[in-house]
Amino acid sequence: MRRLRTAFTLIEVLLVLALLGLLAAFAWPQFTGVERAEHLGESARRMQALIAMCRAEGMNEARAYRILILADGSLRVECQSDPLKPEDYAAPRVEWARTTVLLDDVWIEAVQVLPEGPPPIRIVDEKLEFPQAEYYLVPVTEFEQPVAIEFEPGGASNSLRWVLRDERGRGALLTLDGRLGRVTVADWDVLNPGEVRRPEPLTEAKSREGKR
Repeated sequence: MRRLRTAFTLIEVLLVLALLGLLAAFAWPQFTGVERAEHLGESARRMQALIAMCRAEGMNEARAYRILILADGSLRVECQSDPLKPEDYAAPRVEWARTTVLLDDVWIEAVQVLPEGPPPIRIVDEKLEFPQAEYYLVPVTEFEQPVAIEFEPGGASNSLRWVLRDERGRGALLTLDGRLGRVTVADWDVLNPGEVRRPEPLTEAKSREGKR
């Protein structure tokens, strides 16, 4: 009786590998697109985590922290190097402060500094309402100095609203209530990819100015 063949020939193995390669070539752009589509939401979640960390560490160390929003839409974290010198800031020597927050195709497009204190109250049809501040977002390129989210040692900070934008044109609106350290995320206007204008990267000299 002829022995049954249980092995594959070299040609069969090469043919299977070639087919797998073709399938991977067609599928990879789709997987990559799905992954990059999540960059905006992931960057928003990382910003929420960064704000929570700065607030918590400032309270734990009894020193001020701040997040600088630079003119190219990027971020930098700093803390007081000495609580007795309130104007002396430096980069924290901790791993979480060096973690990438905004992924490579996401940046901060515009910022609105919100008024301090509790929101205004009005009575409409015998019901209390807390109206939202009007939207007045300024492109980051129009600020002469970096916009700072400053966390006091007690945990409170100023309140801001800002827009994250990605290269696909999608936007997310983040609002920080500095009294509570709470950040809300909402969808924002979607642009056509041709309308997206990312700020130019800062030169080394401009970046140094932001550290002052």
